[in-house]
Amino acid sequence: MDHILPTPYIVVLLWSIAVLLGMIGLGRLVALIVGGESAENAGWGLHAVWGMAVYLFLGASLSVCAAADGTGITLLIALGVTAMLVTTVRRGLPTIRQLANLPWQMWPVFAVLALTFFGGLYWQKNVNPSDDLPAYFSFCEKLLSTGTFDEPFSWRRLASLGGHTLLQCSILARTSFANAQVFEISLCPVILVGLILGFRRSALARSPIGLMLALLAATTPIIRANTTSHFTGVVLFAGLFVTLDLTDIEKSRRPRWLALGGLIAAAVCSLRAHYIPAAMGALGFYWLASWIVTRRSTREASLEAVSWGTALLVALLPWMIMSYRSNDSPLFPLFQGGNNLAFNPLALDDPIHKRAEPVLQMLLHPALFPLILCLVAIPDWRRNLAARAMAISAVVASLVLAYTITLAPDPITVPRYVQPLLVAAALAALMSAAVSQRGRMISYGLGLFVIVLSVPDRREHLLKCYQSAGERETITKRIAASRDAADHLHAQLLIPEGKRILVCSATPFLFDFRRNPIWITDLPHATSPAPGLPYQKSPEETKRYLRTLGVEHVIFMECAGNSFYSRARREREGAGDIALLRIWAPFFLDFISTVEHLAASETILGRSGNLVAFHFKP
Repeated sequence: MDHILPTPYIVVLLWSIAVLLGMIGLGRLVALIVGGESAENAGWGLHAVWGMAVYLFLGASLSVCAAADGTGITLLIALGVTAMLVTTVRRGLPTIRQLANLPWQMWPVFAVLALTFFGGLYWQKNVNPSDDLPAYFSFCEKLLSTGTFDEPFSWRRLASLGGHTLLQCSILARTSFANAQVFEISLCPVILVGLILGFRRSALARSPIGLMLALLAATTPIIRANTTSHFTGVVLFAGLFVTLDLTDIEKSRRPRWLALGGLIAAAVCSLRAHYIPAAMGALGFYWLASWIVTRRSTREASLEAVSWGTALLVALLPWMIMSYRSNDSPLFPLFQGGNNLAFNPLALDDPIHKRAEPVLQMLLHPALFPLILCLVAIPDWRRNLAARAMAISAVVASLVLAYTITLAPDPITVPRYVQPLLVAAALAALMSAAVSQRGRMISYGLGLFVIVLSVPDRREHLLKCYQSAGERETITKRIAASRDAADHLHAQLLIPEGKRILVCSATPFLFDFRRNPIWITDLPHATSPAPGLPYQKSPEETKRYLRTLGVEHVIFMECAGNSFYSRARREREGAGDIALLRIWAPFFLDFISTVEHLAASETILGRSGNLVAFHFKP
């Protein structure tokens, strides 16, 4: 509720810069721990990636203790900014000669970055009312208000450990929901370009091919349907590649570098569930291949495995604790937890030819085909173990995902899931080839090929950034001016402070999470604590089930028209052509009927707009 009021532009700008500097500063602390010239001079882009990984670990640790609220997150950013200032003073301020030696010839990249940065500071009109409003924004609001976000009735919470929510909250701690995508759209392109310009001791920073690759990265058109992780995944995967690429330089510190790789892989895993096999696969394949190629002793290889495996597990542990506490699954989908298998987007029982269709569509998708071609056509990446590991893990994870998801309701579902994996892998291939004499020209040609095939999408992306740079009518202004905010607060005031509430609303982030412990059901029956929310059983059984969980109060939304929890909408979808929606519809309808029956038979506390609050009778 605190974040629906618009934030002054200058505050958004300064805080976004502070978050970027904070990530770099935290990364410089990591460089001091790793030690060595390579870590210290890795470049601000890689330092920012390391800082993101540390921030995600520290933030998750705070969340386990319910301390990752706005204050806790602000303190983490302040720590990073302080580290940035201290290390800058320690290194010495740049001289005039050093400033003159900066890659100023990259000015076209800097101009594009300025456009994407300023254009991403405000809402780009791509918020999804079926995902962001009932779920993702609420996760952010709950984390910032209470310091943690357990949601045992939320399938979207189950499907992500929460890393992307924490990155969003790094910005939202001092801004509003109009700025929820700042980290994705504004900061990630800057960090990605920093990775390219700092690669192999700035080998690409002054070359035409480096300019081309930087422009390719900065203008990447993301296939987006909501505010979940896309560009953050690209940046962390690319950062993992650059870190592994540096691992062989200082062989005496190799275990430390691999431990750092484990930290980054854990950060990637925390963003989205389907990133987990790709991140772990990349790190594991690199370690195994390097052991075979260099013929190191079993003792050395075992020590390295312990290093990255321990770092990965330790960095994931706080996320796993929160996920288990929330949805009874320490690591979904390896452990199903409260997931209702009947409410399933996968269709492994489909015939092979039907499951192969999404695979073929993925391979031929205009935004993905050029990326896959880069992995096939560049010869030199095969000599780079880090690039090879990224490519193999990305392709395998993408193929498996496309093969298993056949019930997806729209044609961009699989492409938007796998695009971050393939973009990062293609960049790894192009960068590793660009620094070799043999592969430079083919990298140049394929990079231009990728850009040319996606010119319309890149133009549209930059146009959105240009239009958003001057946008002042934000989503938060509209919500604050509507009756929705007042209706939610009034409905909540009908329930005594401190009492737990189960809510079913299209905009649950408008509730006050500090006043009452609140659980959100975003996709009814998709997930719930064992033995599970009763389905097609009497409302009295649902009442008994909820009371065993300490729920005595419910607020639900009476919806009409085409709203997310509309009975008419779900009835149409139940008779429609989209397989996934046909599967989901009966669960929605059963839940709607149950809460309506309970509202009629239990104690109605009152109505506020289209919200109904009721209390279970003793």
